Amino acid sequence: MPDAARASMSQATGTTVPGTTVPGTTGPGRPGPGRPGPGSPGPAAAARGHPRLPHLTLNDDGQRHPVENSLSVFTLAGGLVACVLGFLAYQDVSGAWTHVGATWLGLVVLVVGLPAQLYSATRSERMLIVTGLVAAFVGVSLGLAHGGLLP
Repeated sequence: MPDAARASMSQATGTTVPGTTVPGTTGPGRPGPGRPGPGSPGPAAAARGHPRLPHLTLNDDGQRHPVENSLSVFTLAGGLVACVLGFLAYQDVSGAWTHVGATWLGLVVLVVGLPAQLYSATRSERMLIVTGLVAAFVGVSLGLAHGGLLP
């Protein structure tokens, strides 16, 4: 007997409980297969008593991609740091080494991020990688414009 049919039966007699339908079937006021009703939090949330909060994940396809995830996070973080260092070099508010850090870090992020874009598996990873690549490019550009690779 399928689990869906078993869910609508009483435990004592094994007969169908009046007023219930088998989940996934259509009935009066019931959603069709694969379509939960409006506002229904799902069976896991109903068991806990509170709605499930969304969680941040880069694995949109349900599979684990630890290497691709770490490359995408490195590209984003390194690109943002390179961009900030490039803007600090542009403003001349910090020492003479900010343009060196922006340029080298931005180049490293570009060298790591471009192949990571090719190997990325999910849309979320690609969004982080492209954001990091753009920030790294801005950091490299500002670093090269204000002193280059060497102090």
